[in-house]
Amino acid sequence: MPLVRFFRKAPSRAATATAFVLAFAAAWPSPSGEARAAALQVPGQLELDQVSNYSHVKVTRDRGTRTLWFVRDNGEHVVESKLDLERPDDLLIEYTRFMFLSYVFRPEPQKVLIVGLGGGSMVHFLKIHDPKVKVDVVEIDPLIVSIADRYFGVKSGGNVDVKVTDGLAYLQETDAKYDVIYMDAFLRPSGGTDTTGVPLHLKTLAFYEQMKKRLTPDGAVVFNLNPHLSIRQDIQTIREAFPNTYVFRLQGYEGFVVIASTAEEPMTPTAISAEAARLDRRLKAPFSFRAMAGRLNRR
Repeated sequence: MPLVRFFRKAPSRAATATAFVLAFAAAWPSPSGEARAAALQVPGQLELDQVSNYSHVKVTRDRGTRTLWFVRDNGEHVVESKLDLERPDDLLIEYTRFMFLSYVFRPEPQKVLIVGLGGGSMVHFLKIHDPKVKVDVVEIDPLIVSIADRYFGVKSGGNVDVKVTDGLAYLQETDAKYDVIYMDAFLRPSGGTDTTGVPLHLKTLAFYEQMKKRLTPDGAVVFNLNPHLSIRQDIQTIREAFPNTYVFRLQGYEGFVVIASTAEEPMTPTAISAEAARLDRRLKAPFSFRAMAGRLNRR
């Protein structure tokens, strides 16, 4: 964005440097794809500010929307999750809508796994639009599990089972099989993560092979990939592990949702579009699957 818009008159060098930092922070996306915000610009009423062994998090409420923020070591606030308190199935963050293109490649799942809970917006969507599906969630941070329960209305019960554990450890120990696995795990960036906060041990060929063992025939894994210098390599690693991989470019920023299928035969773009149209009629979600299917990256 043009920095001159921050000022009514010519800025000092110090002010220019400050404006540049804020502009860069606002332009660089968070795990949710939302822009980062300076600490004093977080909107809404602060409801929680707490630090765990894994993250510094805040919860704010602005009218009918509740937001979960991750606070980086440099003070930047990044949106982790947003929830419409009146319509929890109305997914407010773009990538969460794209994650459910999984239904195009694995229709009518019976059991799914979500790695990374956040505010639990994906759990809300599944409970409302596909209430018969069994949902297991693994989240390494007990604080996030507590916040999801208290502020976002997500907890174990009925078809939902929330487990406090590491994603890799769970997949190594469980005998459960899943039709779809959703990968959405982010922590505070550190030496054990990439620059977006994805744990490094959750983005290796060995981990992907472990996931494949936990999939049913023709199962799929869905990845939320945020922009960073190695994103192309991340996509290539996924392609090495799975026979059919579909990359969807998000509109709001330079991120991707990648769907990796174990099906033997690939789906053509025409078949993907047709299945997405059927999905619109079936789920009646407050957004268009067919429109999202049109974002398939064919390169």
